[in-house]
Amino acid sequence: MSDKRFGAPIKVAVVDDDPEMVKAVKMMLKLAGAEVFEAISGVTGYLLVKRELPDAVLLDIMMPDIDGFEVCRKLKLNPATKDIPVIFVTARTGQEHIDRGLSLGAQGYITKPFGPDDLIDKICEVTGAVA
Repeated sequence: MSDKRFGAPIKVAVVDDDPEMVKAVKMMLKLAGAEVFEAISGVTGYLLVKRELPDAVLLDIMMPDIDGFEVCRKLKLNPATKDIPVIFVTARTGQEHIDRGLSLGAQGYITKPFGPDDLIDKICEVTGAVA
């Protein structure tokens, strides 16, 4: 992965209850030139996205308070956040999970483990950013 892959400044929210995953994704995105906001629960992630209005949201499904599906649903119902692209980044690989995530309005679904290029490419695809 080359440095500064995003052609323009981009803000990304990472919402995952695994602090190590958040740290790894944050490092990948910062190296690519993104500004990263992080939350380690669904509730704080939802509030973070409402406050920061990032260009994209990376969202885990399995979290202890409210799951990623509910966070996505709430974001898509809120007029201020409904157009922010959501990409699920999760260990859930079943087709039923993928279908549910996309039916809630998510623009992407990446399963763990994944490579940095897969993540950056998907963010560029859903935001229109240049890689």
